[in-house]
Amino acid sequence: MRNGTSQNQFHHNFRSSMIKLSLASFFLVAYAVAYDNVTGNLEAWDSIFASRENEVLVHAKDNNLFWTEGPVLITNSDGGGDYETTLLFSDVIAAKTYSLHADRAIQDRTKEKFNDDEATKHMLDKYLHIVKERSGDSPPEDDNWRAEPGGNGLAALSQTPLRALVMCQHGARRLAILNLDTGTTHSLASEYEGRRLNGPNDVVLHSENGELFAYFTDPVYAWLEKDRFEDLPYLDEQVKSQGPGHCGVYRIKLDEDDKSHANAKNEVELITSDMMRPNGIDFIDENHLIVSECCQGSHLDGCKSGTSRWSIFEQQDYQERTPSSSWAYAKTIEDTVPIETAEGGCADGFAVYEYVNGEKVRKQVLLASCFGGLCIVDTETGAVVSRMWTARGER
Repeated sequence: MRNGTSQNQFHHNFRSSMIKLSLASFFLVAYAVAYDNVTGNLEAWDSIFASRENEVLVHAKDNNLFWTEGPVLITNSDGGGDYETTLLFSDVIAAKTYSLHADRAIQDRTKEKFNDDEATKHMLDKYLHIVKERSGDSPPEDDNWRAEPGGNGLAALSQTPLRALVMCQHGARRLAILNLDTGTTHSLASEYEGRRLNGPNDVVLHSENGELFAYFTDPVYAWLEKDRFEDLPYLDEQVKSQGPGHCGVYRIKLDEDDKSHANAKNEVELITSDMMRPNGIDFIDENHLIVSECCQGSHLDGCKSGTSRWSIFEQQDYQERTPSSSWAYAKTIEDTVPIETAEGGCADGFAVYEYVNGEKVRKQVLLASCFGGLCIVDTETGAVVSRMWTARGER
């Protein structure tokens, strides 16, 4: 996951019954925003969100957070009939993996009725804990130039109890398993057809006929340099000379050795190399995979700043599968607005969500980061129906 503008804060503005979803979604596009700064279908927005305002849950500066990515929410029973929600996430610049006791932080904040300036400061060690230092396992010799050396997207390999995460690592340029008991990692995938990956960005796990697969994106952002921290042509040059030659979407099968954290050889299957900036990844349903494309800058024809794009792939019947992939491109959802309307942002992480609209019709949408902020995307009509402008005031 990657959002094109600086991610400074976590937000929470969902209904109380949607705590888990709220944290995951607002984590993806974290800014201070103007109240009522929502456009489009306000009925759809109000059917999902508690308000058109935001509340800061964690201040980045006061908790030494720089560029937050890859949230995954875990809900476990406390043994007494109640459940506890933990948010795990990456700081890709500081190269740390964190856990946040989300329920406790929200409850204490509500109970004490703190204001934003007091309740959300200095949460490190109280609710916020470091799970892994040097989370990207970056070689020390890369420290002087690599801008994003840490881990990125995360997926829970098991939840009861949580013992391991599948982790995208920019520094080591691989997909890995993080053992939460020991803090150690081992590689799941680092190459495609004999060439190193760029640096996996986001990952989702998916069961198919009793087998577990990890689907992941591999864009350009592991090549970002501290002195050139923006989407420029040098990134694509690195992809061609030092990476696999393209940005890709892949999958691998996890076997029993992977589940028990042992080393294993995994065959990497390419789903597509046609996307210029593949980023967030998830499933709409059992047979449809969706991948966001983070269009920034001005040097890529067809993927420039102002465009938010999500590509949908459909799983082929077994008899129709080609040797190269079991997935085929189905359609694209695209939204373009003038770049003058906001300061950055792109189609990055997202959550698939269903709600019942005012006409009592069940709708499936994406709650997605997009150019300018947070978008509600209708997967049926293929349109952005409403947007919270989190970056509008920066121009």
